[in-house]
Amino acid sequence: MAKNSVIYPLSNVNKQSQSILIQRGEGSYVLDENGRRYLDLNSGLWNVPLGYGLRQYERIIAEQCHTLHYVNLISASSPKTDQFADEMIDYAGGGFVRLVYACSGSEAVECAVKIARKYMHISGQPERKVILSFDMSYHGTTCAAMSVSGMVKETVEYAPLMEGVRFLRTPFFPGINGAEKEEKEREEYLKDLEKNFREQDVAAVLLEPVMGSGGIISLPDWYQTRLFDLVRRYGVVLIADEVATGFGRTGCKFASEKFSVKPDLLCLSKAVTNGIMPMGAVLINRRIADAYASKKEYINHFSTQNGNPIACAIGCETLRLIDEKMIRTINRQSDQWRKLLEVLRQGQPHVREIRIQGLMIAIDLVDNEGKPVSMDELNLLESFALRQGMLLYIFQCPGRTAGLMLMPAYELTKEEIARAVRALDKVIGSIG
Repeated sequence: MAKNSVIYPLSNVNKQSQSILIQRGEGSYVLDENGRRYLDLNSGLWNVPLGYGLRQYERIIAEQCHTLHYVNLISASSPKTDQFADEMIDYAGGGFVRLVYACSGSEAVECAVKIARKYMHISGQPERKVILSFDMSYHGTTCAAMSVSGMVKETVEYAPLMEGVRFLRTPFFPGINGAEKEEKEREEYLKDLEKNFREQDVAAVLLEPVMGSGGIISLPDWYQTRLFDLVRRYGVVLIADEVATGFGRTGCKFASEKFSVKPDLLCLSKAVTNGIMPMGAVLINRRIADAYASKKEYINHFSTQNGNPIACAIGCETLRLIDEKMIRTINRQSDQWRKLLEVLRQGQPHVREIRIQGLMIAIDLVDNEGKPVSMDELNLLESFALRQGMLLYIFQCPGRTAGLMLMPAYELTKEEIARAVRALDKVIGSIG
């Protein structure tokens, strides 16, 4: 009998247990202690896109455990540690030349912030320390990652957080009146953007290509164009946080492939090991790497498990599995989700809009007054979905958007997708 010792993430510390105890995973499903199956539309926490129980990983883990399960990167390396770094850089493209290991997305973001600030220092611009982020962004829960996350509101209790962060207003215009509002407010958003760059104190822009926790939100083309123009003009470091969007999730290997400016630093984690072991990394382009090399500088970042050979062996297999064929499958499935959810939207007055980027899906929900649904309502919907045999994610950005989020695995069948949408129709229909 468990002692209820765990403090669960983002829960009141008095909570004694979770509503479901998962015993086993099979493909895109998890099974509880009673053997009931649930379709995992979260893909774990967006990090198990290839499903549970893949035999390829079992063999690789066993082989690497037998050969070498750990290496201290301060004094040595391992073949798999070096192999993954080389293969990861080739896989990502985009002019990246070096890699720094981390153990999570939060740590990767923290590392990237440090790299960007020190880059400005060694480039003779030590006054440029500010990190520009977005007010609907989420980048993690370590101190620095919280500091640059616009959605994290519990800042007073943990103060002082990292200084030198400014938040840009996220241009977000949902619903039937969104286009009109966007046209009216466009210039105001652009003025605010340019004002932040004119301060001449910006080290980096930190950007999720698709804001995940904020509700699957991408910056409008007109805003991206001006943002990237300013990044070029002022020589600012561009950090792409692809922790959630990387490895095929948006219908391409990395969402930043579509940027008109290639990122200087790219943060990755989540899907890289399919949820089997913690691993993250920061990819570094030649501009940043050469600046450090020319001054014989080092990057002061390390944690004990970074570059773990088992995690790296798993990562190499993930790169092999999420290939161009898999990307095509993701885009086909995205089209199917889009068509079925559009039919659902037309029959559900509480659905304000559906936002889809590859297999990142947000169902934006409003109450009877047209306002984003409350967290209490979302909790009820999550429980209803569980009774329908589905695990999904609820999101809320207070006053702006709230709803259900899906991050399904990459190889669901047409029948599984259709069944999931029918179940979602029932869940959404329960809104009071």
